[in-house]
Amino acid sequence: MTTTDPTTSSDGQDPAPEMHPDAQRAFVELGRLMLDQPVGQYLQRVADLAAETLPGVDGLSVTLVEDGRARSAAFTSSVSAMLDERQYEAGFGPCLDAATSGGTVRVDLSGEDGVYPEFSAIARRQGVRAVASVGMPVPQRVVGALNMYSLTGDIDEETLALARAFASYAAVALANAALYGSTTRLADQLQEAMRSRAVIEQAKGVLMARLQVDDEAAFAHLSRSSQQSNTKLRDMAAGIVERAQRGEPA
Repeated sequence: MTTTDPTTSSDGQDPAPEMHPDAQRAFVELGRLMLDQPVGQYLQRVADLAAETLPGVDGLSVTLVEDGRARSAAFTSSVSAMLDERQYEAGFGPCLDAATSGGTVRVDLSGEDGVYPEFSAIARRQGVRAVASVGMPVPQRVVGALNMYSLTGDIDEETLALARAFASYAAVALANAALYGSTTRLADQLQEAMRSRAVIEQAKGVLMARLQVDDEAAFAHLSRSSQQSNTKLRDMAAGIVERAQRGEPA
C-alpha cells in the first residue's frame, strides 16, 4: 500500500513534543554545522545522523533534482543508493514523487503495491520491507527528498515525524546555498520546483472533484497514470489541469 501526506514540517526545529535524546543531540549538531559546511558534506551528515537516529531505518539517502536530472547527494548504504538509481533510470518512484510534490510517500512492501509495482518487486528482492520518502520543503518550494529503506518492517508515524525534521534541516542548507553559493542557478531550480508543486496540487484538486476521492487517492491515481503513460509527474499534472480548463475529461 502506498500513502501520501501533503503536509510536511517546514521549520524542522521542534518536530516532536518529547524528542528522544539522540534526536536532540543530532539536531543540535546540525544546527551548529549548518553555516560552516559545504552543502554536499552537510547533506551527508544529515543522512548519517538520520540513519543513526531513526528507528527501523537501515538505509537512507538524499535525492536532489538538478537541471532536470535526479541524483543521490548523500546515502548511507549500497541498497539505498542502488534503489535510488533504479528510480532515476525509470523516471518514476517514491523518492521522485516526494521530491516533486513535497509530501510524504510511503510504500508497504509486505504485499503487492499498485502504484510502484516494478520498483516494489526490485526492493523486495533486496530484502527491503518498507520504503518512505519525505519531501524537503522550504516555504513554497521543494528541493528534494529524504528517502528511508527498512529491512525489518514498517516505517511508523513517529519515525516519519523525525524524518521530516531531518529533511527540513537539509532543505534549509540548500536554501542557504541558493543565497550564498551558486545563487542564480539554484534559485532557478527552486523556482521550477515551486511551479511543479503548484501544478501537481491543482491536478490533485481536479481529480478529487471529478473522481470523488481524497487527497491520498488522487495523488496515487496521478502517480499511477504518469507511470502507465511514461510521462513525468509534473507533465501529467499539467495535462490534467489544461484539460480541466478546457472542460475536457481529466
